[in-house]
Amino acid sequence: MTSGIITLLTDFGADSPYVAEMKGAILAVSRLATIVDLTHSVAPQNIRQGAYLLDRTYRSFPYGTVHVAVVDPGVGSQRKIIAAEINGQIFVLPDNGLLSVVAASGEATQLREVANPKLWRQTVSATFHGRDVMGPVGAYLAAGGLWDEVGPPTSEIARFELPAVSRKAGLIDGEVIYADSFGNLVTNITRNDLESVEILSIEIDGRPVGPLSSTYSEQNTGSPIALIGSSGQLEISIVSGSASAWLGGSFAGKVKIEVKS
Repeated sequence: MTSGIITLLTDFGADSPYVAEMKGAILAVSRLATIVDLTHSVAPQNIRQGAYLLDRTYRSFPYGTVHVAVVDPGVGSQRKIIAAEINGQIFVLPDNGLLSVVAASGEATQLREVANPKLWRQTVSATFHGRDVMGPVGAYLAAGGLWDEVGPPTSEIARFELPAVSRKAGLIDGEVIYADSFGNLVTNITRNDLESVEILSIEIDGRPVGPLSSTYSEQNTGSPIALIGSSGQLEISIVSGSASAWLGGSFAGKVKIEVKS
């Protein structure tokens, strides 16, 4: 069973006409599709960021939702396009690691190479597979299409791992994996990493942030603050400001937390 919902995640940019072209290609296959924009503001060609955001957002959607994700620096190359069903939801995307984080959370009950040109647009651009291949295939599956028609089964996908949190005597080391639209810096350090430890100090790229807070109201306007965000991960922010701008808009994003040994 599919939900009839198709989500889109891309690095095209919020005002890009490419987004509208993808939606048109989807609606040409399934006029009853409900299309939801996850985000089109993934940093250009940043597969790691796209993988993180896909994993963070897909869980909010009903069983049988189709997620079409296009962060595809290898478009036109020999990289595959794949369709997968994981945790009851469907993904259509380039096989370049974009599915890595989702795939780490569950076993694929369907995993196929997208290889049947009968499901694609009649003319396929070498540089826009999101519109010409992935969008139409996602629409086909959202409308209840048969997996066997998508292409042959495959057993392997390209994978990478998000950077791991490092622990050593008195220190927890992590890094920023995403800067949101408010300039908040989301790190790979989770609530679980900070349980049962006494935090002495937090810093990012050598700048002190202060103690761990629960809400923004605990620090003054313009002050740096560290708190656990809605994703359950440590975020570095500026109260009523932008932590990304505070660090000059270009940052290594290395986070050090000193804890009591």
